[in-house]
Amino acid sequence: MKKILTKAGILLLVFILGVIGFSSLMNKETTDNKMDLEEATLPVMSMKIGGEKANLMYGHAGQMQVDFMRESLTPLETDKELTVSITPNGHKIKDLVYEVRTSDGSKVIENDKIKNFKKDGEDKTVTFSLQKSILMNQEYSLAFTLTTDEGDYYYYTRILQRSGLNTEKYLQFAKQFSEDTFDSDARSEIVSYLESDDSTRNNSFLDVNIHSSVSMVMWGDLNPSVLSKGIPVIKDINGTTGSVTLTYYITAEDDDKNQELYQVEEFYRMRYDGSKMYLLNFNRSTKQIFTGDSSSIANGRVNLGVTSKNVQYVANKTGEIFAFVQQGDIWSYNTVTNKLVQVFSFRKQDAIQNFDARENISQHDFKIIRVEESGDIDFVVYGYMNRGEREGQTGTAVYHYYSDQNVLEEKVFIPSLSSYEFMKQDVQVLSYVSTDNMLYLYQQKKLYRINLSEKTYEVVKDGIDTQCFFTSNSNRHIAWLEEMKLFDSSNIIELDLETGEQKKITASDGTRIRAFGFINEDLVYGVADESDIKTDSTGSFYYAMNELRIQNFDGELVKSYAEDGVYITDVKISQGLIELSRAQWQNDHYAEITSDHIMNNVKTKEEEVASIATVTTTRQAGITRLVYSDENKNKNPLVSVPKWMVLEDSTTLELDEGTDDTNYYYVYANGGLYGIYTDVASAVQEADAQTGVVLNRAQQYVWERGNTKTKVTLNVAEIPDWFKSAKTDVSYLEEQLGDGGTVMNLTGCTLEEVLYQVSAQRPVIVSLGDAGNRVIVGYDAYNTLLYNPADQTTSYMGINDSTAAFEAAGNVFISYIEKKIE
Repeated sequence: MKKILTKAGILLLVFILGVIGFSSLMNKETTDNKMDLEEATLPVMSMKIGGEKANLMYGHAGQMQVDFMRESLTPLETDKELTVSITPNGHKIKDLVYEVRTSDGSKVIENDKIKNFKKDGEDKTVTFSLQKSILMNQEYSLAFTLTTDEGDYYYYTRILQRSGLNTEKYLQFAKQFSEDTFDSDARSEIVSYLESDDSTRNNSFLDVNIHSSVSMVMWGDLNPSVLSKGIPVIKDINGTTGSVTLTYYITAEDDDKNQELYQVEEFYRMRYDGSKMYLLNFNRSTKQIFTGDSSSIANGRVNLGVTSKNVQYVANKTGEIFAFVQQGDIWSYNTVTNKLVQVFSFRKQDAIQNFDARENISQHDFKIIRVEESGDIDFVVYGYMNRGEREGQTGTAVYHYYSDQNVLEEKVFIPSLSSYEFMKQDVQVLSYVSTDNMLYLYQQKKLYRINLSEKTYEVVKDGIDTQCFFTSNSNRHIAWLEEMKLFDSSNIIELDLETGEQKKITASDGTRIRAFGFINEDLVYGVADESDIKTDSTGSFYYAMNELRIQNFDGELVKSYAEDGVYITDVKISQGLIELSRAQWQNDHYAEITSDHIMNNVKTKEEEVASIATVTTTRQAGITRLVYSDENKNKNPLVSVPKWMVLEDSTTLELDEGTDDTNYYYVYANGGLYGIYTDVASAVQEADAQTGVVLNRAQQYVWERGNTKTKVTLNVAEIPDWFKSAKTDVSYLEEQLGDGGTVMNLTGCTLEEVLYQVSAQRPVIVSLGDAGNRVIVGYDAYNTLLYNPADQTTSYMGINDSTAAFEAAGNVFISYIEKKIE
């Protein structure tokens, strides 16, 4: 009996040990491939101007394309001396190499290794001088390679040697003004710089500007405290004005004693006349960082706080689970289980107590693709990666969130050499992941289809003009004009990205068709007779359509709009509303008549599940809420953060993008890239409206707001004869100029806008209608100076008379910009 019991005991012990071993093995297998997101590690650099830090630079893990790195501008004095400050963040600094290139990156001017670092608290600083000569008033790229014990990292700024700058004054003013907004004793000082008026709505900290009330500029009843001070970044500077941005973080306490976290971005545009500072523009955007605290969910709503009402959110079919984007994070909320998940974030959960500016870099964004019934989520992240395995890299990544395991898996990462500001212009055109693991991505005028499982890709369409390319609300359906000609196309191609099915809409004989976009998932396009597409007797071009159609992917006509004798000249689609510009043919020209509208009353799945509401409060002013149910009384949600799946195989996929030689025009305004244009006139008009600047592909200044001289006279003898002929035939002018520069058709701009070209020593051809053409070769406060090619003489015309005469002739202006001298 004793032997039996002994054997039984041994067997039991073996069984227990086996279970423990098996469980340990299983646990190891299921935990070893999951990890927390690694913390930020990269060093941070900045320039020192007047002994103070400026132009903060975050590290890149690889070399970037320098003409797309325009985050800051560092002015140089005549001695060309620069001081660099490095915060090592635990790294051992070995070497620092600098390289000066032309602003388009095509030519290296000089490079050298910087030595003799000095310790400055936790930082290291070094001062050096450029050795080679550089041109005055011309920007160059300055790239640093920082070698550490962990590898090489890359940092970028621009440099400009220009006389008469007031750099230190601008930096000091921006910092002091920002600090004074927190000091009630400085109220009178703040008031002296504002232009407060009743036209500005003073109900939101999200959008505060120079016209806002002094109460809103000085934080009203929010009662914030500064958590992390900002380092000013110079965006643009010239002999007249300087533009500086400041990003910092504040905290405030809500009614439940929870600490709120806010990111503040301020933009200053200033002018200093030697004795007084003038604040020309001031914009502040304050955005609350959603933390999922105890007051975040209550009474059937998600309290997002001070943020934009344009909230990106996607729900599953039942509406029980939805994901939403807030301030660089993706969150998911299950209304049934009251579970809130911080699906993706570079911030720690205790972001206030353990604040790290590197985790809060706002250089990335998301596109939520779908939320499945299980709570799984497919989404795209694009931009600069703040921390983790891809810290310092810039690119586009596709992720899948597994709700049952609470884990994130990276499906693919596509690196980019462009900064976030530039690459988002492409990714926002199209990024879609089908249920069979196909990623469709627009990049560099190409439509890519990427197999996420096999890490392969193909180009579906090349040479895309975004004016001729359209996506539906969900991005599932896309369409493009086959000929890529906005006003001369006979075919529209439609593609269902979920099924891969492609269809063609073909115009009948004698007609042309033009797509305008989608209303939900239905394509909106117009039909025009060829004979109605023309330039009328007023000199205006019209694409006059006799019918507008709304058609689904199956080819079924959802709606047709047509009216006898009425032509549709343009179509704009926004938030479920189609606006039709209309005209009638009268006496050899199109006469515009009142517009008409087509309403879309069909709600999307998300609109049926939830809605966005804005509410005005005493303490926070305007706040935003995501309202999902009047009956759900959930509060104090369970908050969780997923683990990251560790993958054995690389998910990196590099695309062969080729080169894009399109002559783009870049509009910068309010401290960032506002838009990219192929039409220079549109770029100038937008930059004027946004108080910005325009640069071309070679990074030359094409137009600057507020930097036009008061009086200029060009030397007529130095103007090429082919341009003095004042011909408005752009093809002829381009042929004559050759590869020596770019002809700029500024037709549609105002006289005030085009006088910048003359100020920049560039003549301008102008039409006077039946009176012929002239060349603007000068101006002052009262007149324009016009060259007449007929008799080769110059004469003055009053500014008001010039404005009226040029407008009457259609504001036809043509100039050119010469190729930059290296």
